[in-house]
Amino acid sequence: MKRPLSLTGIPVSPGVAVGRAVLWVSREDSSPKRTLEPEEIEPEIERFRRASEAAAEEIESTARHVKEHLGSEYAGIFHAHALFLKDRTFLGPIERRIAHEKVNAEWAVSETTADLMARFRSLPDENFAHRADDIGDVAGVLKKHLGGEENSRLRMEDLEGEAIVLVADELTPSDAVRIPRDRVVGFVTERGGRTSHAAILARSFGIPAVVGIPHLLTEVGEGDRVVVDGRDGIVWREPSEEVIEFFRDRRNQEARHERSLKERSLGGITRTRDGAEVTVRANIELLSEIDDVIEYGADGVGLFRSEFLYLSKEGTEFPSEEEQAAAYRQVIQRLAPRPVVIRTYDLGGKKGARHLIGSDELNPVLGLRGVRLCFARPEMFSTQLRALLASAAGGNLRILVPMVSGVEEIRRVRTLLKAAREDVLERGIAVPDDIPLGAMIEVPSAAVTADLLAPEVDFLSLGTNDLIQYTLAVDRANETVADLFRPTHPAVLRLIARVAEAARIAKKPLAVCGEMAADPALVVLFLGLGVREFSMGPRTIPVIKEFLRGVSTQEAERVARAAFSLSTADEVSAFLAQELRDLARNGAEVRA
Repeated sequence: MKRPLSLTGIPVSPGVAVGRAVLWVSREDSSPKRTLEPEEIEPEIERFRRASEAAAEEIESTARHVKEHLGSEYAGIFHAHALFLKDRTFLGPIERRIAHEKVNAEWAVSETTADLMARFRSLPDENFAHRADDIGDVAGVLKKHLGGEENSRLRMEDLEGEAIVLVADELTPSDAVRIPRDRVVGFVTERGGRTSHAAILARSFGIPAVVGIPHLLTEVGEGDRVVVDGRDGIVWREPSEEVIEFFRDRRNQEARHERSLKERSLGGITRTRDGAEVTVRANIELLSEIDDVIEYGADGVGLFRSEFLYLSKEGTEFPSEEEQAAAYRQVIQRLAPRPVVIRTYDLGGKKGARHLIGSDELNPVLGLRGVRLCFARPEMFSTQLRALLASAAGGNLRILVPMVSGVEEIRRVRTLLKAAREDVLERGIAVPDDIPLGAMIEVPSAAVTADLLAPEVDFLSLGTNDLIQYTLAVDRANETVADLFRPTHPAVLRLIARVAEAARIAKKPLAVCGEMAADPALVVLFLGLGVREFSMGPRTIPVIKEFLRGVSTQEAERVARAAFSLSTADEVSAFLAQELRDLARNGAEVRA
C-alpha cells in the first residue's frame, strides 16, 4: 500500500470529494506525416475544409447541449471554439502548410496548432496560457473528423460502484462536459488554472476540483483512494481513516450549511442588519430554470433573456406569437405573484442572428443590436410585444428594453406597445392596465442622461457587463484586453452612482444585474449607493441573501464614500477586499 501523501495545487471549485482515482491522460499526438503528390494538394485542402465544417457543427451541437443544461455563459465557451473553425486566421495557416509543405491535413493541423499553443503558453498572462488548451481542444475535434481517434480516454469499467476522482494531465472543456456526473465526484489536473474553461465548468457543475499540481501523474496511480479539498487546494493520496473521516465531517457540515442557507432564502423578505428591505431576484434564460428560481428562494425573476427562445430554435425563423406567449405565460404564472422582468430581444452584436442585419458588421458590438435591431425589424418586435401582453394576465410581468441610449427610444417603444395592446384587446384577450416598462442602463449615454430617462420609465436596470465594456472601450470577449475590463474602475463607479441618484430623485426602482450583483464586495458598494434590488444566477442567491443580512446600510454607505475617494481600479479592489475580510471577521457570509 502506498504511504499517505498530500499534494498542493490551485483550488478552483470548493467542496470535498472522496473517491478512487481514474487516470484520464491525453493521448500523445500520433498524426502520421505523409508527403503529397502535386495533384493531391487541392483534394486534401477540400478534405480539410469538410472536416472543419463537420467539427464546427459538432462543437455547436455541444454548445446547444451545454446551454440547455448549464446556460448561455458556459455555452459561450463552445461557441468561441466553433468560431476558430470559421476563422481564416486559424484555418488559413493550416491550408497554406498543406499546400506549401505538401503534407496531409492531420500533420498540418498538429504542427500549426502546436506552434500556436506554444506561443500562447509562452505569454506571461495566465489567461492567454489557458487559451492554448482551448486551441488543443479544437484541434482534437478537428483531427477526429479527419479520421483520427478521440484525444482522450476514460476507463471506469474496473471501478463499478465506486465514487470516482478523475486524475488528468489536463482537462479540456470538451472533456469536462462529457464527465459522467453521476459517478465523478471530483477532479484534479497537472495543468490549468482558476480561469481555465474546464475550471469554470467544474464550478458550474459543483464538482470539487484542484488544478496545477506538479508531477501529479507520477504520484497518483489508477485506483488510489483520493480526497480532494477544493476549498484549500489540497489532494490527499491514500489518506488515513482519520483524514477521510475529517473531510467527510467537513463535507457534511458544508452540506448542512448550504441546506440552511437555502431554507433561510425561502424564508421571505431579506433585510439588512439595520432593517433595510432588499430584493434578490434571479437571471434566467430557459424555462427549465424556473425550478431553480423556486428552489433557491429568488424573489422573482430580475432578467429573463427572451432571445434564447429564438437562439434555441432550429432554423432562422422566429417563434410565433403563440409560441412566445406560451413560454412567457409559463414563467409568469408559475412564479406569480413574484415579479418577472422579461427583456425584449437583445440580438445582434455577437449574439447570433447576423442574417437579421443583412450584412456583416465591422464592429457589431457598436452596431445594430438590442432595441436598435428591434426597431429595424418592426414586425419581429411587434410580434414579441403582442406575445408579452397576451401572456401578462394572471401574473406580474415587467418589460425591460435593452441597449437604450436615450429618451426617444423609450417613447418609441411606448408607441409600439400601445399599438400592440390595441391588437391584442381586439382579439378579446385581457391585458392588465399597468404593465411596468423599464430601461436597461448599459450604454454610457443612458447612464449620463439617467435623470432624463428615469421619469419616462417605471424602473431602471443596470446591465453592468455591457456598461463596463462601453465605458472603458474594452471588448470583454477579446482576451488581448481582458485585463482592462475592471468593474471597480472609478469611471464605472461614477456612472453607476449617477444612475442611482437619478433613480432616487425620480423615486423609481433600480436593480443591478450581471456579475457585479453576485460579488459581495460590490454588493456592499451598491447598497451604500442606495440600490435595494439585485439579480443574479439562481444558485448564488442564498449566499448573497445571507451576506446582506449581516451588513448594515450605514456600513455600506461608509464603504461607498471611502471607495469614491480612491483613484484607481486596483485601489478600489484592494479596499473592498479588506472591507470584505473585516465583514467576514464580524460574522457576515462572504462566500459567493
